[in-house]
This record gives sequence, C-alpha cells and structure tokens, in this order.
Amino acid sequence: MRPLILLLLTGLFHGAAFSQQTIPVIPAPNEMTVAAGNFTFTPQTHIVCSKALENAIHPLVTKFKTAAGYDLINGPGKNHPADVLVQLDSSIGNTEGYSLEVGVTRISLKARSAAGAFYGVQTLLQLLPAAIEKKELSNNVLWTLPCVSIHDQPRFGYRGVMLDVARHYMPLDFIRKLIDLLAMQKMNRLHLHLTDSQGWRFESKKYPNLIKVGAFRKGTPLNTTYDFASRPADTVYGGYYTQLQLRELVRYAQKRYITIVPELEMPSHSQAALASYPDLACLDSNGKKFAYPQDIQNEFCTKDATFTFLENILVEIMDVFPSRYIHVAGDEASKQNWKKCIYCQRRMKQEGLQNVEELQSYFIKRIERFVNSRGRQIIGWDEILQGGLAPNAAVMSWTGIEGGIKAAHLHHQVIMTPGAFCYLDHYQSDAPGEPVAIGGYLPLSTVYGYDPVPASLPEGEKSYIQGTQGNLWTEYIPGPAKAEYMIFPRAVALAEVAWTQPAKKKFEDFIARLDQYCKRLDAYQVNYSRHLFEIKLLTARDQQGRILASVEGVAPGREVRYTLDGTTPTANADILRGSLAIDNDKTLSVAVLTEGKVTDQIAKTFRLHKAVGRKIQLATQPDAQYSRGGSHALVDGILGNNEHFEDDQWLGWEGKTFEGTIDFESPASTSSLQTRFFHKPTSWLWAPKSVTVQVSDDNLNFRTVAKTEISAPAPEGPMTFSISWTPVMARYLKVIVEPVGIIPAGAIGAGDLGWLFVDEVVIE
Repeated sequence: MRPLILLLLTGLFHGAAFSQQTIPVIPAPNEMTVAAGNFTFTPQTHIVCSKALENAIHPLVTKFKTAAGYDLINGPGKNHPADVLVQLDSSIGNTEGYSLEVGVTRISLKARSAAGAFYGVQTLLQLLPAAIEKKELSNNVLWTLPCVSIHDQPRFGYRGVMLDVARHYMPLDFIRKLIDLLAMQKMNRLHLHLTDSQGWRFESKKYPNLIKVGAFRKGTPLNTTYDFASRPADTVYGGYYTQLQLRELVRYAQKRYITIVPELEMPSHSQAALASYPDLACLDSNGKKFAYPQDIQNEFCTKDATFTFLENILVEIMDVFPSRYIHVAGDEASKQNWKKCIYCQRRMKQEGLQNVEELQSYFIKRIERFVNSRGRQIIGWDEILQGGLAPNAAVMSWTGIEGGIKAAHLHHQVIMTPGAFCYLDHYQSDAPGEPVAIGGYLPLSTVYGYDPVPASLPEGEKSYIQGTQGNLWTEYIPGPAKAEYMIFPRAVALAEVAWTQPAKKKFEDFIARLDQYCKRLDAYQVNYSRHLFEIKLLTARDQQGRILASVEGVAPGREVRYTLDGTTPTANADILRGSLAIDNDKTLSVAVLTEGKVTDQIAKTFRLHKAVGRKIQLATQPDAQYSRGGSHALVDGILGNNEHFEDDQWLGWEGKTFEGTIDFESPASTSSLQTRFFHKPTSWLWAPKSVTVQVSDDNLNFRTVAKTEISAPAPEGPMTFSISWTPVMARYLKVIVEPVGIIPAGAIGAGDLGWLFVDEVVIE
C-alpha cells in the first residue's frame, strides 16, 4: 500500500498582512508620513520651477500631457500661483535627496540638485494612478494622490544594472527603454559590456576591422562558435553601435540622470579583437600562434603593440563616454598562454615579475596609469586584485563578497555585485517551462534580502562600499523580450536594496507595492517575470506514518489554487485550504492569483515510495550552492526539474562520492532503486561511474545487494537510472554513487573535477 500524502498550506511570511494604506512607492522612501486628504490634478493645475529644473520635471509634464491631456506648464492655470512648486534647496544634505510635501491644495518638491528633483518627480508619479504611464489618453481617471510628507535620499550613490551587449547585440530602442525603466526606479548607472570573445560592439575609427570582423561571428544567435572567419555562404550573427549612436545614447541617459559605464574587456575574453587583429595574440617559443578556436578566455599578448592598441581604443571610448569609471574587466584570465608566450616571458624578465598573476597586475596597472592620465578611474572585476591591486582602481566584486571585503580593507572603492545575489542571468524559479538560463538560482526574495555591506567589515571601512549592481550576461538571452523577463522584477528589488535603508525594508510590504508597480511595467509593455514568490513544497512523515506536504513562500491573504493533473490553475480551480490528501503519484500545480490572474506558480511531480519521509544520513554533504533542499530532498517524494538542475530537489557534489544511508526505522522489504543523475558535460555535470546498493540491520555491518557500472549517456539532461535485486529485509539501505572524477580530455572543463547531481532516491 502506498503512503498517504496530505497537503497543508502554511506561510513563509510573518506579521500583519499588507495594509491598504501603504503607499505603493518603489524604492520605499526612507522617511514618510501619510496625512489625511488628497491632492487632485485638474486641467487648471499649474507647475512652476526654475529653468535649471525643467529637465527634472519633464517626465511629469510629458506624461500628464499624454495620459491626461493636461498642460501643466502652459495650461489655463499659468496665470495663478503655482499648485506644484519645484525648487532647489541647499539645506538638503544628500546630492540626490529630495523633500516632497503633498497637501490638499499644493505640492512642494525641494531638492539639492536636479537629480534629486528628478527622483522626487518619480515618487510623485508613483503616487498617481498607474494610468499616468500609458502612451495614450486615459479618460475617466481621477488624477488624485494622497497627502504625504516624504524626506528621502539614497543609501548608496551607485545603483546600477549591467547589460551584456557583446554576447548578443541588443537594439538601441531596447536600451533606451531599459534606461527609462531604470530611471523610474531611481537607478543611476547602466554598465554596458561592449566587448567579449563573442562580439565587438564599439565602432573604432582607428581600427575598422573590429567592426568588419569582430562584430560578426559565424553561426546563429545561440550558436556562439567564436568563429569570425566566416565564408560567404555562412550564416553570420552580430552588429555594432556607431560612435554617433552611442553619443546620442549617452545624452538620452544623461537626461534621465543615468551614467553609462563602458566596459572594454582585457586582458581576457578577447577573441573578437584577436580575430580582427591577430598580431595582438601570444606566440609560442617557435613563433607560432596558440590554437584557441573554442577558448573564450584567451588573453591579449603583453607586448607593447597591445598597449598601443588598447590605449587608442580607450581614447575613443573616453571621448564618447564621459563616465568617471572606465571598466577594464580583468576577469577570468587563465593566463596559460602567458606562461609559454615568448613576449610575455620576456616582459616578466624585464619587469622582474615572479608569476603570471603579477604579470596581470602589471597589465592592469599600466592601463590604469593611462586612464588616470586622462582624468578617469578604472574599475574592474575582483580578479584585478590578483598579483596586487592597481593604486587607484575600484573593484566590482562578482565571485563572492570576499573580493569586495579585501578591496575595502585596502581602502578602495567597491561596487558589490556577487553572483549569488546580483546575477540576473540565473534562474528565478524552478517552475516548469522556465526559459533556459546559464545556471544558478536567484529568486526575487533572495535579491531583495541582499545587503551590499558585508557584516564583517569594520565600521570605518563600510563607507568604501559605494553601491550595488545587477548583471545580465546574455549567452542565453538572444533578444529584448527574454532580457526583460530576466531583468524584471528582480532589478526592481535591487533598486530598493540600493536606495532604502535596511530597517525600512520588508519583503511582504515590497510585494504588495510591486503588485501596483507591475501595472506601470504593463503600461511600458515589459515582458517581466510573474514569479514574485519562492513557493516551496515540503514533505514530512507524521507519527501515524502518513506523508505530510506543506506549501511555503506565499504571503498571508493571497489566493492560492491548485490542480493535480499538471495543468496551470485558473480562477476556477480548487482553493488550497487546510490539507489535501494524495494517495498516488500526482503532479501538483500550485498558483498564486491576484485579481483572478496567475502572478506566480509552481508544479512538482510526487513519486510515492517506501523511503519518502524517512531519515537519510549523508557521509559527504553536497556543495553549499546546490544543497538548498537539504538531504531530505532525496526522500521527500518530489521529483526535480526535468529541464535544469537549479532547484531544491537536485543536490550536487563536485568530484565527491555520494553516500546516503536511509533508516526505515524497522526492517522493510526492498527490491529496487530508481533515481536520476543530471548529465550535462557542457556545464561540467557528468553521469556517475557506478552505483552500489548495500543493506544492514545495525547500521554498522553492510552487505552489497546490487552494483553496476554506468556508461555516460550521449544526450544531455536528466538520466533515469534503475537497479533491482532479490527482495531483502533490512532496516538500513545505503546508496553509494561514484562520480566521474576528473573530466576527460577533449571535453569542456577537461582536467577539472566533474559534478555529480542526484535527484529523488526512489526505493521499492
């Protein structure tokens, strides 16, 4: 007889439900008081400001003219005192701070700078109905906002998003749209990753081959071959931005108080440049180039010609982009060719360098001197710390928080952007049908819960943390629609992280405000993700031997509906209340509905078997990054995602043996094991070499009942594995899975340890 499953609805969130009186402004203001009454805009409403603030109030004026048909500047009220007065006020301490007073008859907005006034305008717009964002006239709308007193300023001066346009070219219209959206949420940096091994997007007047060759690679958009030697019959992919286009983009961003930070990759990720100018590549001791058709980490050679080339490019970049920061990357340099290159070895001897890490430091420091000589400052990924940090460099910490901590200890400026919290190319849900991503798992709640200031930093060094940034790498993102899906609403959450003091943040309140903010994204036709919650299904066995499953991650008061046939729940599906009994294998779909529409959902397949809910002891714990479900995930009756391994059900070990012992609590008859391994060599994931099953009565003396060797399958994805034995009675059952070990030669990651990923351990 199969065990019975009961489904119970519980809450991840605690405290009172969202109050209807909460003002839906994002990022949340740091100081706000709500008063009685409202202010209503009419055709007679008149706005007054100095000429210096005309650009700052431009969004308010243009949106009212478009959505309401009101002319706030030249309308019928222009001859009476201002209804909306916008002024500069030097008493406001923060450069980007503002003060907003909304009364029944008058609005006053004061700011220290035009940027602060602009942010006050964004708050004012969010206090109005979402129809203000529409691109056509909205009739029968009462343009009313609540009376509030807001004194606000950002927590950090750097609040940004990085867009990788090198892996996939992004249209200028989309970049302008992204700038508009970032401005709405008070972000002030757009970091453009302009060059990489898969493409060069910046027009150089001095080096035309960079756009003739390096901007177009052989193959379709998702077939990133790094092959720029395309023949006439080949399909090519790519594009580039002219300097004129980029100058216009800079001006467009400046009007929205956003600085564009350009990035020129060096010394690695340089294949597009080396394909355009092969003489910049390393040479071996025989004067021959190294083979690197598929090596995206190939570096520029450190000979003088390389620095002449890079300095000339930097002159052009700095002429187009006025940003104080010039990003020089510095990440993921393998430096293997440098160890054998005749020029690089000569350089090391000339400069007295002990290793290639010091050579990389020499490279970055030389570039820094040049950039500093032109009044700018370099910023690079945290690998620029290797071999010694350049004297004036700022650090973008992506590999974790350690690089940022080290740079702050050295009293260098830091932008925190660790992958675990800020990589927007990671999966944001383990729901079925999610578009393919590069890997990782980053739900909205994790982004929102991030604090860019490491707790371990001494108080005197915290000021070196200048801000935070979300990064969208586009290897698997061929166009704007998918880019929007990956960026939003996670970038909205990061905007609040960067602006609002931690004590003022509460995820449940943010989600309530985000519901309203999404209506504004709808007006912009943003293809944002609806995954607002981190819905989880958990299972346990009660004292009566039943299996209890619970739903976590849904805020109180939300409408939750379900189906048991795998279909997406609608407003007509059963409401999930109390407990739900499942007595055989089912696919449970749970959805959160808002105003009758699905705002988030998850689906999991339940596989009922003898080990469900039992204790399992692991001899070696999985890697911290791939252990969210804990060991219980192996015997919770829930199968992992069929499309990717970044969910709570798959556990991963890097090069280590999986050994799990199940305790049935009393002797049980078993005769088969079924499980799944995720085989994906392109991501360093390999099927195991062997599986062994042992049983014991005392958890000390085990005897083998089954063992088999495994040949790695060709197709990538979940590999189903089964093994059986003559029925045996025993209290304990041990499963031993030997990993592939070292990745074989010729495969991606050859020489590194392969990963072993294991799903549900089904015992019958």
